[in-house]
Amino acid sequence: MKTAVKLVGYASGIASNNVDTGLAPWYLQYHNELFQTLPFATSWSEIFTSFSSQRKLDALAEITTLNHTLAQQIVSLVKQRENFCVIGGDHSCAIGTWSGVANACRSQGDIGLIWIDAHMDSHTPETSNSQNIHGMPLAHLLGSGFESLLALLDTKPKLKPENVCLIGIRSYQPGEHQFLENLGVKIIYMEEVLKQGIGATLDLALAHVSRATIGVGISIDLDGIDPVDAPGVGYREANGISAAELLTALAKLPLTMPLLGLEIAEYNPLRDEKQKTAKLIVEIIRAVYAPRILDSLNVTAHPITYKKIKNISKKA
Repeated sequence: MKTAVKLVGYASGIASNNVDTGLAPWYLQYHNELFQTLPFATSWSEIFTSFSSQRKLDALAEITTLNHTLAQQIVSLVKQRENFCVIGGDHSCAIGTWSGVANACRSQGDIGLIWIDAHMDSHTPETSNSQNIHGMPLAHLLGSGFESLLALLDTKPKLKPENVCLIGIRSYQPGEHQFLENLGVKIIYMEEVLKQGIGATLDLALAHVSRATIGVGISIDLDGIDPVDAPGVGYREANGISAAELLTALAKLPLTMPLLGLEIAEYNPLRDEKQKTAKLIVEIIRAVYAPRILDSLNVTAHPITYKKIKNISKKA
């Protein structure tokens, strides 16, 4: 069976205080049977790994190297029109993932990004107290940060502020908040998600980031989801998005929307409970990609799964 989704690992937690997230891709590759439940084939393209003991700014060179190699791999996958999911690792992987997508698509136009997270991840080196780079990826993609990370593949900002939307934010600091506010980045806080539901929220975000872009990417920090549903994360934040509701909303994304890629970050297998979060990662991949892949192939080999997915996609 032809591989339908390439899995790319970012096995590093050195950009955070919790290095255990670096185990995520290796754990999931070892338990590859989890992916066998999908109605399409997956395969591991690469797992980029750091064995460094350095942290904070001392780790900048290593983080730059990791993200540069990740970005190069993503360029190759995008140009080959491969579906992919980057699995982290700490959320600094977003710098490499979306730098690669932006570079590969540069000649066609700008890209949009939906960022689902409990945190803003938008500190600059000047506003960050911890100096942990996993708290800075979105700022770097928007053009502010360390020169080495800003210059991955090209020196242009990878994202325009008007093409980004954050969802589920409920823990942040004044410096990163002010940074995003000054740029005019759209932020949908958790309070708003609870009021209007994640389905309506995702529709709103998609409409916003696709207005003037050639396609949209989705970056999911698992701590954006309620820890009852996703206990295996780097940093648990209470009162998050319902996993079941998020899966339904992702499965309803319009099939006509050009999806540029998926990223799932901050999985910590050592904090997981009976593989609950690991299985959720697989279900996120299913929700995002199965409707598209099965629709394009008109696959009926898995009629129960296919029927369920198609029904979810059709419901208002």
